[in-house]
Amino acid sequence: MLDGVLRAVDEAERALGGLVIWQTKEPFSLGANLAAIAPAIEAKQWDRIEAVVAKFQDTAMRLRQSLIPTVCAVRGMALGGSCEFILHADRTVAALESYIGLVEVGVGLLPAGGGSKEFAVRAAEEVRRGANGSQIDQLPFVRTYFQTIATATVAKSALEAKELGYLKASDVVVLNAYELLHVAKSQALALADAGYRPPLPARNVPVAGKTGIATLRMMLVNMRDGGFISAYDFEIGLRVARVLCGGDVESGSLVDEKWLLDLERREFMELLRNDRTQARIAHTLKTGKPLRN
Repeated sequence: MLDGVLRAVDEAERALGGLVIWQTKEPFSLGANLAAIAPAIEAKQWDRIEAVVAKFQDTAMRLRQSLIPTVCAVRGMALGGSCEFILHADRTVAALESYIGLVEVGVGLLPAGGGSKEFAVRAAEEVRRGANGSQIDQLPFVRTYFQTIATATVAKSALEAKELGYLKASDVVVLNAYELLHVAKSQALALADAGYRPPLPARNVPVAGKTGIATLRMMLVNMRDGGFISAYDFEIGLRVARVLCGGDVESGSLVDEKWLLDLERREFMELLRNDRTQARIAHTLKTGKPLRN
């Protein structure tokens, strides 16, 4: 699938005005196929798995930085990795009945197809927009995205997806799902006709650093001690916090997208090597339900 998307972007850049990613019927996508990577996990082929994760990140970034506008046309469920495609496309057109979310925490992982990176960048952008030259605490913006990932929140409609940050203000919600492809194509052509140019890679992204991690850690401690999350949920949440806060750096440090992508991939692989994550994946594949271990 990743090869197909990359080839589609290449073809669109060569001969077309834009690219629409669309499914003929629901769901849009349920994300990465855990059953497909289970044998590689059992064989502990970590380098092979990390190469796939890196390719997933590269594909998401290709959607962001391609020379033509990219549009996701979404209806039904769009979970995990497909949600990360939505976060990186230039525009998303979503049917009202769309259920979008980053659900990786449920299987003991964190979003590593660029989703964690993207929320860290968006938090920094929101601080910049509201600052107007004044000092604004970054942590409330980071905390909101952290709660969304750490609780594996799925939007119950496209409108709620906007509230949660899965969809941007510029994304389009359509009431009639049968108009989805038509509207998506119109959006892609409108962007092309307006002289589309890809955004520059995010640089000089201020992060919350060690101070932010410590604050989110205390939030997790309260949830764990109150019986709201398990001991392993706490560990997963702490790794999510590290990525969203830019790692163990000083508060206000400036990083770029590559730093955040490397960080999310590294934390993802650390979780995947853990026996408790592997137990969650096996349980989900067997029963279709999450394991709270």
